[in-house]
Amino acid sequence: MTLFAKLIPASLFGRALLTLVFTFGLFGLVTFWVIVSYALTPVAQRSASDLASIMVLSARTLRQLPAETRDDYRSRLAREYQIRLAEERPLTDVNQFFFPYIGQLKRALEDRLGGEVEIVTSVANNERWFWVALDASGETVWAGFPRSRVETRPIEGLSVIIGVAVLLIVGSALILAGRVTQPLNRLSKAAEQVALGYSPAVLSESGPKELANLARQFNTTSRRIRELIANRTLLLAGISHDLRTPLTRLRLAVEMLPRGTAPALVARMERDIEEMNALITQAIDFGKSLETGKREDVDLAALIDDLVAGRPRVIWQRSRSCRYRADVLALRRILSNLLENALRYSQDLVEIHLDCKTTTPVIFVLDRGPGIPEAEREAVFRPYYRLETSRNRLTGGTGLGLAVAYQLALSNQMELHLGTRRGGGTVASVRLPPLELEPALAPRNGKAVDVPCEGA
Repeated sequence: MTLFAKLIPASLFGRALLTLVFTFGLFGLVTFWVIVSYALTPVAQRSASDLASIMVLSARTLRQLPAETRDDYRSRLAREYQIRLAEERPLTDVNQFFFPYIGQLKRALEDRLGGEVEIVTSVANNERWFWVALDASGETVWAGFPRSRVETRPIEGLSVIIGVAVLLIVGSALILAGRVTQPLNRLSKAAEQVALGYSPAVLSESGPKELANLARQFNTTSRRIRELIANRTLLLAGISHDLRTPLTRLRLAVEMLPRGTAPALVARMERDIEEMNALITQAIDFGKSLETGKREDVDLAALIDDLVAGRPRVIWQRSRSCRYRADVLALRRILSNLLENALRYSQDLVEIHLDCKTTTPVIFVLDRGPGIPEAEREAVFRPYYRLETSRNRLTGGTGLGLAVAYQLALSNQMELHLGTRRGGGTVASVRLPPLELEPALAPRNGKAVDVPCEGA
């Protein structure tokens, strides 16, 4: 990558801002050059030529006047034209003084006198003077004028122009770039919410035609996705619910079998019915997990107390209270599924830890089971996905436990991760969402994720 490419901002806002600043800056420089070249410089040249004429004429007139009238002439010249004439060289100041007008005056004097002239400066009464040696009838006369005679202040004026131009250019560029990129940023955030499985807020369809059309198409697509998910959920829940009616009839039929029926056959039929009932329950729960619950204040330590009560092989050391806002039902279901999963696939003790020291509490469930290969850790969150080597159907489970937990975590902005425990086993962690996301993120209920602004 070349140095030029590295200097180009990566974001659209940065590139738009850089383009506008460069364009406006170039236009400002051209405008400034035109004003200086076609307006200010001709005026300065005319003024310098007039001053040079007065200085030369004054010096030559002084030598032509009688000696007794020269002092009066000098006084009147100083009072009316701010020009002084002296026979002696003034005490010059060696410090540099930037005054572009002197260059114009020097050229005007050289054109008028036909030779090179030297302009020196001096300081008298805290005011800077400019002096030039003029030849008057074979004698040298020093003619000078103060800085205040030329009332222009180019440095101050240039500073004001540059400052105002920079402010206007940067301000205008920020406004224009922002008006273009803000709707795109909102669209980008909404697209990220869709990618995470959330339902974003409806984007504002006002503003420029192209951006409004883009927002309209996104809203349409987002609405169709929500309708598709809602229909799928309704269909799944409906089928699962309807399956329970014939299942109830089967259970009743088994209970009404003749007394001579083999007990082993009856027990097998009852196990099959219970397994089917468990599958239906998991399917209904999976459909419900696509929805978001309401957050409420809860003591996480007390919630885990209730969760592990009566469960064997679970180690939980309760610490101090840890209050946080969360969807209690969803969190309870997630932890319950993780615990059941850990107890099912591990013959050793299962531990639960609560980390409440961070801004977003984390709950860990650790087991000593065979573990989940890294390549399979995303796949196990899919419905009915099973690991053939260790967590197959013979070990129990319907293949929906982790899928339900993952969907619930996703719908409630929680982070569910699976990792490898040191020494063998699996570490499942649930990180609760930041509190500031609660009012802005409300998937599945139609509230705003990103409140659209006017003029977007």
